Amino acid sequence: MAQKIIIIGGGVAGLTAGIYAQKAGFESVVYEKNPVLGGQCTGWKRKGFYIDNCITWLTNGAPKFPVYKMWKEVGFLGDENGNDILCRQHDAFWTSEYNGQSYTFWADLKRAEKEMLELSPQDKKEIKSFFKAVRQCENLRVPFTAPLDMMNLAELTAIGLKLLPVGLAMNKYKKCDLNDLSERFKHPLLRKAFKDYLPGDYLASIMMNAYASIANGGGGVPDGGSFKVAQRMKAIYEKLGGVCHANAPVKEILLEDSPKGKGKKRAAGILLESGEKVFGDFVIPSCDTHYLFENLLDKKYMPPRLKFAYEHPEAHKNGSTFHVVYECSTPAPEIGRRTYFDCRPFEIAGVTLNRLNMKNYNLDPVNAPEGKALIEVKILEQEPQFLYWKNLRETDKAAYDAAKQKAADEILERLLERVPSLKGKLSYLDAWTPYTYTRYCNSYMGNFMTFITTKNSSNLFNIKGTIKDLDNLVLASQWLSMPGGLPMAMTSGKFAVQRILRSLGKSIKIEP
Repeated sequence: MAQKIIIIGGGVAGLTAGIYAQKAGFESVVYEKNPVLGGQCTGWKRKGFYIDNCITWLTNGAPKFPVYKMWKEVGFLGDENGNDILCRQHDAFWTSEYNGQSYTFWADLKRAEKEMLELSPQDKKEIKSFFKAVRQCENLRVPFTAPLDMMNLAELTAIGLKLLPVGLAMNKYKKCDLNDLSERFKHPLLRKAFKDYLPGDYLASIMMNAYASIANGGGGVPDGGSFKVAQRMKAIYEKLGGVCHANAPVKEILLEDSPKGKGKKRAAGILLESGEKVFGDFVIPSCDTHYLFENLLDKKYMPPRLKFAYEHPEAHKNGSTFHVVYECSTPAPEIGRRTYFDCRPFEIAGVTLNRLNMKNYNLDPVNAPEGKALIEVKILEQEPQFLYWKNLRETDKAAYDAAKQKAADEILERLLERVPSLKGKLSYLDAWTPYTYTRYCNSYMGNFMTFITTKNSSNLFNIKGTIKDLDNLVLASQWLSMPGGLPMAMTSGKFAVQRILRSLGKSIKIEP
C-alpha cells in the first residue's frame, strides 16, 4: 500500500506538492479551508468582468527556459491533457509621468535604453550601468530539478555558471535600494520612476530581476488568468489520483513520539475544525508559515532563520496592497499599461498620497466584456496600514466597508482628473485590502509575497523546511525563500516531496 501524504492548504505550493506526490507513487490528500482551491492564485467575476488577484508575470514562463516544463506540468502553462496554454507577453513593465514628461520601461531593452538616454543625457553613466545589470539579470533561471542542498557538485557548478551574470549584477547593487538608485539620477522624472513600481526600501536588484523577467520574453500571463491556473492545477492533481477536500480547515497537526526516540516527535496526522482526525505517514503544511507555528504547531518547531525574521520586523518589513477596480463602458484606450502620475493629495489608512497608478487590464480578453474595460489602481501598503484595516474590519464592518468606498471614490475623482475623457464612463466595481489576504489565506500581515527584501534583511534563502526535532513533516511554502512568489511556491511543493523521498532512501527523481 502506498504511503499517505496529508497536505495542508490547496494553494500553488500545496497543489504542486500533491501533483508530485502522485507522480512519485504516494497517496495524497489536500485539505483546503476555502470553498475553492488555489489560495492567493485566484480571481473572481463581478458583473461580467474577471478580476485577477495574482499573476502579473511568470518568471521564465516561455519554452526556451528549462523550468517551462514544470510550469506546464503543474497547470500554469499546460492542462490535464498535456495541451499548451498561451502565455501572453507584456510590451512594457510600466510608465512613469512627471512634470509633463513620461518614460516607459519597455520590454525591448534597446528601445528603453535609447529613450532614457534621450530623456536624460546627463545620466548616461548610470543609465548604461542600470541596463547592463538588467541584461545580466535576463540570465536568471529558476532552479527546479531539486533543492540546492540536495544537488551534487556538478549540478551546483552548472547552475552557478549559468547564474554568474545575475550574481555579478546583484553584487554590484547588493547594498543599493531603490531610494539609493533613484538618488543616483539627475533627471527628476527618473528619480520618480525608479521608486514608482516598488517602495524605495526594496533592493534595486529585486526590481532589476523583475524587469529582466519581462524583457527576456518569459514574463507573460497565462491565458485565462489565475483562477483558470488553479482550476487546471486541481484537474491535473485529480487526474493523477489525488483527492481534494475544500471547506476543510485544519485545527492542529497531530504529533506522537517518534520511533527514533531521544525526545523526538513525528507528524501522525491532522485534526480538522470539524473534529475529524485524519492520519497519514507524512504531513506537508503548505499554509502561511506564521499561521502554521502560531496555530497548528508549537512555535518551538519554527526554523531559526524564520523565527529571527518574525522577531525583527525592523529589518524584515511586510508589504501588501489596497486594490480598487472600476468598470469602464468603453475600451478606454486612454489608459494602457500601468502608469504612475501625480495627483491631488488624499489619505488612505492614515497615509497621505499624492501619486497614483492606473492600469487597463486588456492583455487578456477574459478581463472585460467586449467593448468595455477593467481599470485597476493598486496601492502598496505596509504593516501600519494592514493593522488599520484589520482593526477596522474586526471592530466595525460597516466602517470598514465605508472606508473602502471612500478610498475608491477619492481615487476615482483623481483618475477622472487625469483622464477627463472617461467622465461618466467609469464606475466602482470592487475593492480589497491587505486584511482580505489574511481573512482568506491566513496571510501574515496581509503579505501576498514574503518579507520585503531590504539592505537589512537577513539570509532567508533556501530554508530547507525540515524540522530538527520533528520527523515526517516537511514545509512547502513561498516563505522558504525570499522574495517568495509563484516560482518559490511551485518549486517548494516539488522539493517537499523530494525531501520525503530522500528520507525513505529513494531516488529523488520524479518521472513525468
